[in-house]
Amino acid sequence: MRRIVKVFLLGVAAVIAMGTWAADKPKGQAKDQETPKIEELINKGEYQKAVDLAKKFIEAKQVTEGLYIDMGIACQKLKDYPSAIAAYEEAVKLNPLGTGALLDEASCYQEQGDMVKLAETLKRVVDIDPTKEDIRYSLAVMYDKQDKVDDALAQYEELYKSDPGFKNVAYAVGVTYYGKDQFGKAEPYFEKAAQLHPMDDQVLLAQGQNYLKGKKFDQAIPPLKAFLEVTKNENYKPAITGTVAGLYVKQAELAMEPVKNSKDKAAIAQAEAVANASYGNAVVYFDKLLAMRPNSEAALEGKARALIMMDKPQDALPALKQFMQVSKNEAEKKSVAETIKKIESQKK
Repeated sequence: MRRIVKVFLLGVAAVIAMGTWAADKPKGQAKDQETPKIEELINKGEYQKAVDLAKKFIEAKQVTEGLYIDMGIACQKLKDYPSAIAAYEEAVKLNPLGTGALLDEASCYQEQGDMVKLAETLKRVVDIDPTKEDIRYSLAVMYDKQDKVDDALAQYEELYKSDPGFKNVAYAVGVTYYGKDQFGKAEPYFEKAAQLHPMDDQVLLAQGQNYLKGKKFDQAIPPLKAFLEVTKNENYKPAITGTVAGLYVKQAELAMEPVKNSKDKAAIAQAEAVANASYGNAVVYFDKLLAMRPNSEAALEGKARALIMMDKPQDALPALKQFMQVSKNEAEKKSVAETIKKIESQKK
C-alpha cells in the first residue's frame, strides 16, 4: 500500500524547469553588460562559445551571480555537469539567499538521475525559501521514495501546516503514517483528503483500509461504501463489496456482545434491533456480491447466516441450497446440509 499516492517524481522535473528561469532573477545581471551576450550565445545553441566568453570575464574578475548561472546553463547544455554544478555553486556564494542557481543545480542532478543529490539540493531551496510549496512537496515525495519516512513526514507536515489543501499532501501524510502502522495519526489526514477529493476512489479506499487496520469497523463502512459508488475499477468491487458485507456482520455481532449474558430485556431488545438492521445491510451487500459472483460460496453462506440471525430461516434456504450445488468443501457442505435439514423440519 505504499503507493497508493498518484503524483511522484514526474512533477519534480516540471517544478524545477519552471523555477529555472522564473525564480530569483539574478540581482547582478542588469549591471553586467556582457551577460546578455552570453545569453544570446546560449539561445543560439553556441554553448561552448558562451562558456569561453564567461571564462574571460571570470579571469578579468568581472563576475556576477548572473554570469555564473549563464555559464552553468551553457555547461549543462554541453552535458558537462561537474562544471555546471561548480558554476551554480559560485552563483550561490554571491547570493546565498537566492534559489535560482540552486534550482538550476537541482536540474543537473535530475538529468543525471542522482536522486540523493537532487533531494539535498531541494532541501537547501526550501530551507532558504519555505514558501516554495511545489519544491517542498517534491522533496517529501523523494524522501518517501528513498524510504526516509521520517524526513518525508517532516516535509509533508510542514507543508500541511502552511496549506492543508495543497494538492495531495493530506493524502500523502495519511499514506505515510499508514505505512508506519500509525493508523490513529493517519485518520485526520485521510479525513481531510476525503473532504478535498470526495469522488476520489483511491482516497476513499485508503481511508477505509486505515480504519480497518485500526479496528474501527463502524467507521470503515462509510468510505468503503462511497468507494463502491464512485469507483470504475471493476476488479476491486467484489472484494470491497464482500468486505462491507462482512463489516455489517461484525457490526451486528458487536451490538449483541454487551448483552450476551444480560437478563435486561429492554437492553437485549435494543441490541437485537441494532443487530437486525446490520444483518439486513449485510444481506444487501451479499446480494450485490452475488450479482457479480453468482457462485461465491462466501456470499451464499454469509447471506444465509445473516438471514438466520434475523430469524428468517426460510429466506435463507435458497442460498444454502445453492451453496450445496457449487461448493466442493465437503466438511462445510455437511454442516450446511444439517442446517437445511433443521430449517425444513421447522417448516413442517
